[in-house]
Amino acid sequence: MEFFQRVSQQLFELDNTDTQHDLVILGKTFAAVDKSGSQQEHAPVTGVFGQIFAKDRGWNPQFLSCVQKLLHFTYRTKFEPIPKDPAGPSPMNFGTLFKDNPLNSIESAINHPDCFCSDIGWGCMIRTGQALLGNALQRLGDEANDGKDPDNAHSHGAKMIGWFEDRYSAPFSLHRFVKEGAKLSRKPPGEWFGPSATSRSIQSLVLGFPECGISKCVISTDSADVYDEDMEPIFTENCDAVVLLLLGVKLGLDKVNARYWDDIRQILASKQSVGIAGGRPSSSLYFFGYQDEYLFYLDPHTSQLDLASLDSPQEKFNSVHSQRFNKIHFSELDPSMLIGVLLQGRADWDTWKAGVSQSKIIHVLPSRPQNYFFEDDGVVSESEEENEQLGAQTSTLGGEYVDVVAPLDQPADSTARDDDFQDVQCKNQNILVVGDEDGTTPDTEVERVLVGEETVPLVMPPEIQKPAAASVL
Repeated sequence: MEFFQRVSQQLFELDNTDTQHDLVILGKTFAAVDKSGSQQEHAPVTGVFGQIFAKDRGWNPQFLSCVQKLLHFTYRTKFEPIPKDPAGPSPMNFGTLFKDNPLNSIESAINHPDCFCSDIGWGCMIRTGQALLGNALQRLGDEANDGKDPDNAHSHGAKMIGWFEDRYSAPFSLHRFVKEGAKLSRKPPGEWFGPSATSRSIQSLVLGFPECGISKCVISTDSADVYDEDMEPIFTENCDAVVLLLLGVKLGLDKVNARYWDDIRQILASKQSVGIAGGRPSSSLYFFGYQDEYLFYLDPHTSQLDLASLDSPQEKFNSVHSQRFNKIHFSELDPSMLIGVLLQGRADWDTWKAGVSQSKIIHVLPSRPQNYFFEDDGVVSESEEENEQLGAQTSTLGGEYVDVVAPLDQPADSTARDDDFQDVQCKNQNILVVGDEDGTTPDTEVERVLVGEETVPLVMPPEIQKPAAASVL
């Protein structure tokens, strides 16, 4: 099996044809080609397969070594069963059957007909969320050890990988994400997560497992606005506090506006960056770096056997590290994404804050504006108590944002997802748009779209185009 995996990896590995632009990966920069003059030593190449394995793809070896250290989480099969919700999706569908080994699907259907034993088709955003969190935790472990004790570093790495095994007892497992998603974001098992649901789940899981080393997880589900009034008390109490920021943004309507490309580069070039979860609609990828106008990513859309079922620590290590990565042009990106930032103490916070002072995406503001939600106009919003429990950020209107708010008196839309956005016609206006998923919930969000200079058409289904149902405030 290992032989065939190596063949598959080598056949589909990416070649580097750009020898001019630097390679950037989470705050580290490498030349496009190795200019040090050092050569990697290779064993003598014999046979056809030996030539395949030894092929030089043109990448700087230091860059490749850095990529291969990243944690990479993918779909898993045959894991501990997750009971389905009576009102949620079914565990059995044809898409799963053909994306997985059919024997695995049939076995799961026979033994656990009312349970999910695989996350194929719906777990990709959870997997990229795990990558954001896992690589933040790995950085903490690496910097704490600082190469002093390789044995201790290996032991910590093995223990940390165990935190992500797919079983209810593991603190950052898919199972725990699903449990928190149901509680905080109304996501039943088998339903695709968006950036908001993922960030809320991570925040809750980190809070419940202080052993991980992260002191606080601060999230923003509707913008990349960060507030001094939230951050300063954390560092006043403990100047060495470790804070994970998760910032959900939407940088356009159906694609990322080109005016934000440089800012995305700056985010990934920051030493505090732990990556971005995003990609294409309903298909999340983990972005960790860039070269010129292309972003590098790890793809979770391959399936492996349950991590907990692997016997040795080395097998588990190999299962969450990969030589395969890919790239995508900025113009092909979906605009919804979740930005991860790891701040290790007040000095790191001050450095990062200065670094984003000119950003068009991330804004550090003194305090959260008051009266952001519009209860007086009949729109139900989260109460102050609920906001404190979730730690979610809110922010005022203005700048380049378009705000979309859903009212309460419309029927449920079964096709809506956590991070779907309505098209809107105006810029710098608060638009009340019909069509909430469930008007009885207090979890209604005000979703904000960075649209830059675009003019946005208003497209609404005919059945809800009623004069009394929508108004511009």
